[in-house]
Amino acid sequence: KLLLGCPGATVVNNNAAATVLVLSALAKGKEVIVSRGQLIEIGGSFRIPDVMAQSGADLVEVGTTNKTHRRDYEQAITDHTALLLKVHSSNYRILGFTAGVSREELVELAHGRGLLAVEDLGSGVLLEDMPTYGYEAEPTAVASIRAGVDVVTFSGDKLLGGPQAGIIVGRPDAVEAIRRHPLNRAVRIDKLTLAALEETLRLYLDPRRAWQEIPTLRLLSLPQEELARRARGLARKLRAALGRP
Repeated sequence: KLLLGCPGATVVNNNAAATVLVLSALAKGKEVIVSRGQLIEIGGSFRIPDVMAQSGADLVEVGTTNKTHRRDYEQAITDHTALLLKVHSSNYRILGFTAGVSREELVELAHGRGLLAVEDLGSGVLLEDMPTYGYEAEPTAVASIRAGVDVVTFSGDKLLGGPQAGIIVGRPDAVEAIRRHPLNRAVRIDKLTLAALEETLRLYLDPRRAWQEIPTLRLLSLPQEELARRARGLARKLRAALGRP
């Protein structure tokens, strides 16, 4: 609540599990609408269509690979639709002749039709000052909650820098329904992981401290000169180990 401004939260063992659990609890046997340009595959052959099939939700694809408009979602909504899903394509970009629907538009449309808006952010980012360190701005859980997204999922490791986990935040009633689902017990995390995640999240209460003390962020914020110095040192050690001049 302190970090994201929302009272509802639960944690499972990774973000793939979080996505399956959310869809199972909120959309089993119903339709979930998602843009074709967001039907991603990430590491380990994790594919959004396969995850949706496992959850028991019915996938409804809208738009095209490079362009999806609000009207595409509007025309696809039926009496069997449970939610509108937005998936962040964190490991690739489609550039050029493209169009998409913002989370704000998706939330407005979903709530106007009595539906839920769910966003899968993939790699978790809590800090909004990434551009300060030379990186492109990534969508954050804070921005999603601020925009009114009902349920947001993201990883506790990767860019967040904590242990492997899948974090689910959002509306208290929706999160409570997710927490009560029988699958939740099968994908829950252990107490040691929860303790490590809690300590990592405490550091985010002070962004400057987070950049300094979370190893992932500290390494990402190293200046190029320091990276070059380390690379030269590693090269010297490799040459010595391999017996090369």
